Amino acid sequence: MEKLVLKLIGFYLNATSIFPKYNQELSFKLLCNVKRTPLKTTTKAFYETGITTLLPTSKGTNVALHSWGTGAKNILFLHGWKSNSKQWQPYVEQLDLNEYTLYALDAPAHGASEGNHLNVEFYRETIQSVIYHVGKIDCVICHSLGCLSTSYLYLMNQEIPIDSYIIMGAPSGLDAILVYFKNLLSLSESTLKNLRFKIDTILKISFDEVTLQQFFQKVDKPCMVIHERSDNVTPIAPIKEAIEHLLHIDRVYMNNQDHMLKEQETVAVIKEFLKYKKINNYVL
Repeated sequence: MEKLVLKLIGFYLNATSIFPKYNQELSFKLLCNVKRTPLKTTTKAFYETGITTLLPTSKGTNVALHSWGTGAKNILFLHGWKSNSKQWQPYVEQLDLNEYTLYALDAPAHGASEGNHLNVEFYRETIQSVIYHVGKIDCVICHSLGCLSTSYLYLMNQEIPIDSYIIMGAPSGLDAILVYFKNLLSLSESTLKNLRFKIDTILKISFDEVTLQQFFQKVDKPCMVIHERSDNVTPIAPIKEAIEHLLHIDRVYMNNQDHMLKEQETVAVIKEFLKYKKINNYVL
């Protein structure tokens, strides 16, 4: 049934592509729409172990910023599409809360945050506001769409006060998001062209610049990439290619995990990077 609904949506979008403005607005709205689900009891319980602060966004909604610890080093966790800060529970439980203060943002329309839509520009803007609220960040640990939004933020503002980056399960760029959307809904080239045009009007830099390759080439802070070799959500090949000759980027390619990268091996790698700002004991 779900496949039929997706097929019908794609058919309608393709049929309306002859009306570019309408098609642009509708396809963008669908791309950014978030289907809200109630928070699980276990997620609420995890949030209650820390402090939750509601921060305003430019859209008139609030986002939830969760925090744990009292350490001098601020760590900011940023999740991906259809996730929330519960994803970071293993880190909260294993990192030294006397050394670190851990912050985890529920992206707009996710987790305990308000709203019903999210796009990379809105996420970037929200991340920037959170960083200025918190202060200097020792390390941003981001996953999937969180990586793309963080990379976009850096490309826009290289003076943002972040000392290091951990990039987990990242898509190669906005083009990868559109390819996924195209395949999901069987979109025509004209519909895709309209959607890309609309996205370009939202972005603060050009569509083609919002890539992890651009970020990796320009970032001048310690940076580590973690990616699962068999990831079928964000394939590893373009990420490996983007950093192949960039010796300043640490990299760890995992086996037998999945896109979420939540196994203990990943936690151990991240703990080491946070301590040394490089990887010593892992085969890259």
